[in-house]
Amino acid sequence: MNNLLDFIERHKFGILITLAIHVGIFVYFQVATYKEAVLFEPWEFRNAKDESIDDIQIDPDQIQTPEEQSLLQPQEKVTAFVRDQNDTRKTSQDENTKYTSTYSKTGAEQLERDYEQSIKDQIQKAREEKEGKKTKVSTAIKNEGNKPPKKDAGQGSNSSTEAIGGKTMVSFSLINRHPLNHNDWNVRNPGYTCGNVNGIVTIAISVDVGGEVIGASVIEEQSQGATPCMLEKAREYAMKSRFNYTSSAPKKQEGTITYRFVYR
Repeated sequence: MNNLLDFIERHKFGILITLAIHVGIFVYFQVATYKEAVLFEPWEFRNAKDESIDDIQIDPDQIQTPEEQSLLQPQEKVTAFVRDQNDTRKTSQDENTKYTSTYSKTGAEQLERDYEQSIKDQIQKAREEKEGKKTKVSTAIKNEGNKPPKKDAGQGSNSSTEAIGGKTMVSFSLINRHPLNHNDWNVRNPGYTCGNVNGIVTIAISVDVGGEVIGASVIEEQSQGATPCMLEKAREYAMKSRFNYTSSAPKKQEGTITYRFVYR
């Protein structure tokens, strides 16, 4: 015990200094790490339903009209048939009917003769336009490989007596003209070629006497929700379309084809 007291007596100043340093360090860290408390105002539940005021402006052009909604509604039933907008036949929605855009009792042989006559007309046209240049294969001959198989040539004899009712993916308006050989394959459908989107593109077409489409351009005011893919495909497929040959048609007949692209 005496030894402990003697040790403390000899080192009392050192012990006091050490205690003072530890107390000082403790106080410093307490002050340095102190954070002021943040007070939040209590939420008043009686104002919970109040709507905040925003500055978002909606132009009239951004509001979708009921007509536009009916055109672009993804769940509406749209068939893949081709429809002639000038068709006067009675409409039907019988799902067991294979609808065609026109009706004809013409036999397969007559349809083949009509097709051959249209090819001859295209060859004659090419000869008249070459103006002394080297003879070229006419556009009709080059496109002959795109014609449907011969087994479809007699489709006119199996055409429907009634027109399809409701919305279709392809519809056209060309007075007193019908798809070549009464075969709707000649007005093909690009409606599934642009992904899972909905849109409508109307194309203004120019058709010559032989039934070939010689010009196609988009009618923007009659198109809805069209993507670049839809515009490209609509023009491409419009140029591939073929209509019947008729000597009574004007050299350049104007019409339209409307393509409806749907969510698949």
